[in-house]
Amino acid sequence: MGDVNEVPRTVAADVPDRGRMYYLVDDKCDFIPDVKEFLDWKAATNRAPATMKAYCSRLLWYYRFLAQQNLSVLEVTPADLTEFVIWLCNPYRDMAAVSAIHQASPLTASSVNLILQVVGAFYRFLTRRGKISESPVRYVDVPRGKWLTERDLLAHTRRGRAVVQRMELKLKEPDRRPPTVSEQDFQTFIESIHIGKDPNSDPTGFRDRLLCLMLKEGGFRIGEVLGMRMEDLEFGKQGVHVRFRSDNENGARAKAGYGCDRFVHLPADILGLLDVYITEVWIEANPGTDHLWIVLKKDAKAQDGTSTFGVALTIAAVEKMFQHYSKKSGVSIHPHVLRHTHATSLVRSYLQDGEPVDWKFVQERLGHASVVTTMQTYTHLTNEDRKLAYHTYLKKREKTRAQS
Repeated sequence: MGDVNEVPRTVAADVPDRGRMYYLVDDKCDFIPDVKEFLDWKAATNRAPATMKAYCSRLLWYYRFLAQQNLSVLEVTPADLTEFVIWLCNPYRDMAAVSAIHQASPLTASSVNLILQVVGAFYRFLTRRGKISESPVRYVDVPRGKWLTERDLLAHTRRGRAVVQRMELKLKEPDRRPPTVSEQDFQTFIESIHIGKDPNSDPTGFRDRLLCLMLKEGGFRIGEVLGMRMEDLEFGKQGVHVRFRSDNENGARAKAGYGCDRFVHLPADILGLLDVYITEVWIEANPGTDHLWIVLKKDAKAQDGTSTFGVALTIAAVEKMFQHYSKKSGVSIHPHVLRHTHATSLVRSYLQDGEPVDWKFVQERLGHASVVTTMQTYTHLTNEDRKLAYHTYLKKREKTRAQS
């Protein structure tokens, strides 16, 4: 980038053997070299397309700041990074003078921390490549607290007072429960997806309805569902395989990576709908792919005018589909909300039966790398959940006293 005050933008490109890639370019559409090298390195380590997009969008925040401050990425100081955090937290960051009609665009503490994590990784990369002698991102050694010890299953084998490095500029994040949708609101959302008397009277609607049910009843990530192929279905075992593939034509990937495939059981009614979808809808489209989820609008076209009928459905198309039905139904739902809803229902089912939560089962079903991740994400119970758990405890205590 010739002048540091040029504001960059993101572009997407289909790269052979890597799929969809995202980069930062300047106003002349030239790649920003340091960022391109960083993203190419991340792609070479098999990062998913969605992860690459997130890296790029977070670095865009940083380069916007550098452009405003007329700074070079290689000359930034720790003091400049402090100003960057202040800039991120300022909803009027893009305004030279605050206008009365300007709409603020605040970032949450978690969003700021995610941006800072990528900036830290970016400077570690530049340091390894010899572009700079020392990273401006500062880290401090902090004692390994109780919560860190609990995350480390081998903590009891380590000697001495263990410490971990923490970024100095990290913001404190409030505890938040994962977003979920009530059964009533989900039904309202589902009923807004029209299907006719038979599946092929509205094949797209039938597919969309089934896709939503799959996400809610299976707890899948959207990339896992869109990466499914016909061979992944196991009706005899009453479920589907989630397999990592790096060559999906739609760029979808299972997040876990190689060697972390899993099998997810599904309810009988969902399997029945899947059977109808395959035998009456999917096969009628005569697709040239073995992907399970395909485009079913016969007049659908790509930007270059070529027909996309029968090709694998993309994440972008599904996100637009959810936006459409959210607006139509008045119930705002994102694909990941259905995953959180499924996991929360699993945890609550144990509480309703007065049993301890089988966190290992929940972890394996969701495909989390660590059971601690599952516990930290889904232990934020509501007051009604606590009330249910306490009443279950009282009933058990009364039963024990009566027996004694």
